[in-house]
Amino acid sequence: MRVAETVERTKDHIARCVRISNLLAFWTMTTPEVELKTIFARHLYWAVHSAERLRARLAELAVDVDPRTVPLQTASDDLMACESALTTPEKIRALYGVALMNLKTSMADHANRTDALADEPTIRVLNDLTASAASAAEEADTAFRSVREIFPDMSTSSSSNEGHLPARIPVRPARDRRFSETASNPNLTDTVKLLHVFYTDLELSTIEACSRMIVEFPAMPWQFVVDMARQCWDEARHADAFRTRLLQLGGSLGTYAISYALWDMADGENVDVSLAVQQRVGEWIGVDGAIWQAQQLRFGGDEVTSELFDFVALDEITHVAFGNKWLRSVAGSEAQIKLVHDLALHKRSACGKSVDGPLTFPYNDWACERGGFTEGERDELRARFLKYGSQFRELDEAQERERVAASR
Repeated sequence: MRVAETVERTKDHIARCVRISNLLAFWTMTTPEVELKTIFARHLYWAVHSAERLRARLAELAVDVDPRTVPLQTASDDLMACESALTTPEKIRALYGVALMNLKTSMADHANRTDALADEPTIRVLNDLTASAASAAEEADTAFRSVREIFPDMSTSSSSNEGHLPARIPVRPARDRRFSETASNPNLTDTVKLLHVFYTDLELSTIEACSRMIVEFPAMPWQFVVDMARQCWDEARHADAFRTRLLQLGGSLGTYAISYALWDMADGENVDVSLAVQQRVGEWIGVDGAIWQAQQLRFGGDEVTSELFDFVALDEITHVAFGNKWLRSVAGSEAQIKLVHDLALHKRSACGKSVDGPLTFPYNDWACERGGFTEGERDELRARFLKYGSQFRELDEAQERERVAASR
C-alpha cells in the first residue's frame, strides 16, 4: 500500500472514530441506565484516543489534520443508523453490532494490506485499535446483559420516566427510574450515603458535563476534546469503583436522593464559565474533599474505601489542571479569569453551595499548585483558610486514632 492510500484510509478511520465519540458523548447524557453511561464514557475516551493515535501517525507521514474536520471517505449509513437510534437496545445493536464492527473490519483490512517493514508503525496502531474495539464490544454486551436483567421491558419502554431522549443536549441528563431527587432511606450508613452521592451527583454528573462541553463547543482545539474525553474515562472508573464499593457495603442504587446541581450550574454558559464551574472550582473542591474523606475513612478503619479516595483525589488534581489550562487559553487575561472565577462562585451560591467564609474542606497547597493555580491565587486561598478555617476541622491523627480506638 502506497503512502497516499494509507493516508486516505487512516483519515477515514479518524473520521469514524470522531463520529463515534460525538455519538457516545450524546449518549452519556441521554441514556438513562447508569451502568451503560459509564460504558459509553469509557468508549468515548477509546474513540477519541484512537483518533488521536491515528492523527499522530498521520503527522509522522507528514500529513497534519484536525480530526474533527476530516471528512468520511466511505459511506456512513451505519453511523447514521446509530445517530437515529432512540432506545437503548437500538443503540447497542447499531453501534457495537454494526458500526464498530465495520470500523474494526476496515482497520484489520488496512493492516493486512500494509507492508510489514515499510509501514510497521501504522500496523501496530491498527492492530492495537482492532483488538481494543473487540474488547469494547464485549464490555458493552456484558453491561447490556446486566441492565436487561434490571429492566427486562427496555425494548418496549424506556427505563426513564422522561421517555426516550434524542441525540442532542437534553434539558437535564437522563436517569433511570431507580433514582429520584426525593429518595430517602434512614437506615443507610454514612459511608453508603457518601458513596451514593459521589456516584450519582459527582462522577456521573461530571461525565455528563464533560460530554456536553465536547459537543457544545466544537470551536475548541482538538486537544481540548482529548482532555475532556480523558476526564470522562477517569470519572467512569471512579463511578464504577464507587458503585462496586457501595454494593459491597450492603447499599443499593437509588436509595438516596440525587441532585442535578452540577449540570444546572453550567447550563447555557460559555466555555470559560463552564470550565470555571466544573473543573476549576468544582473539581478543586472535589480534590480537597477526596483527600479529607480518605483521611476520615482511614482513621475509621475503612482502608478499602480510603484507598479508593486516595486515587480519586490524584485524578481530580489532573482535572483541575485541565480546567485551569483551558480557562487560561480562552480567557486571555488574569482579570478575565478572576471575573469568570467569581461568576462560577456566584453560580455555586445560587445552587446552595458554600462560597463565603470557611472553605468547605481543609486547604491543600500542594494539590492547588499541581492543579495549575498561580502563586497569587494560592495566596488568596491560603489567606482565606487562615482567616476562616474550613467547615470540617482538620484531624489530629493521634487524637483521632485514640477516639476511634476508644469507641470500639
